[in-house]
Amino acid sequence: MDTKRLIVYPVLLAATLAIATLGFTEFGTDGLFIPFLVVMGYFTAFYIAAQVLKNNSIVDIGWGFGFVLGAWTTLAITEEPTVLSYAIVAFITLWGLRLSLRLLRRNWRKPEDFRYAQWRKEWGKNATIIAFFKVFMIQGIINFIVGAAGYTVIKFNVFALDNYTAAIVILGFVISLTGLFFEVVGDEQLRRHIKRGESKLLTTGLWSLTRHPNYFGEILIWSGLYITGASLIDAEVSMLFYAVLILSPIIMSTVLIKISTPLLERNMKKYEGWDEYAKKTPMLFPWGKKG
Repeated sequence: MDTKRLIVYPVLLAATLAIATLGFTEFGTDGLFIPFLVVMGYFTAFYIAAQVLKNNSIVDIGWGFGFVLGAWTTLAITEEPTVLSYAIVAFITLWGLRLSLRLLRRNWRKPEDFRYAQWRKEWGKNATIIAFFKVFMIQGIINFIVGAAGYTVIKFNVFALDNYTAAIVILGFVISLTGLFFEVVGDEQLRRHIKRGESKLLTTGLWSLTRHPNYFGEILIWSGLYITGASLIDAEVSMLFYAVLILSPIIMSTVLIKISTPLLERNMKKYEGWDEYAKKTPMLFPWGKKG
């Protein structure tokens, strides 16, 4: 492991701990430290299973359920959950279980994904230890940070329908539900397209609005959940702290826009009709630039 990583990992862990403990002030049930420990323990368990199976790509299956564990753990340590607390936990549970079960069905009994297999070759004899940090711990940290905005709302919100922030909170939830619609329907349309044995690009339905409706939906989901943080005004948690948690939608959006989408599009370019499809359909946002 090179010197750069030896510096980056402790800094990233320290920043995550700062979020989990509300600025190193709450190491018990009054902050998010317990959900943090549960999420990191969960990804450590996946690491152990991956070494037994010699398949690091199973971490993808665990991604969605990591948020479910984080949400339920937060609810368990919340003294007076509101209707919004339960609504967000239910939403994250629905989204996370669907994602993990979908990936489990798709990848069951399949060999290690080519990306992880290639990394295993590149890492050589140090693959086991490098995978722990670069695959499982990094994903655990990102999983917690992305979920932290939602967990903060679950634990600290003071939502009430007669509160002056109710309209903003409801708007955020509607945005998240819209994102879930794009993700679920987009995935189902693609599943049916593949099941029909189509060898060409899917360019109809939601796929005519954006080349990646599921990724667009994911961005809406976490942006909407962040907006529900309006329910934290007048709550016990500092709004400055919640402002920092804008990292949640920013990190998710950055990963999807800068990493996931380009990787997928390199594969999509091999299909006939790609150039025409790309010219008339925005890459990610339906209102975005075409081409």
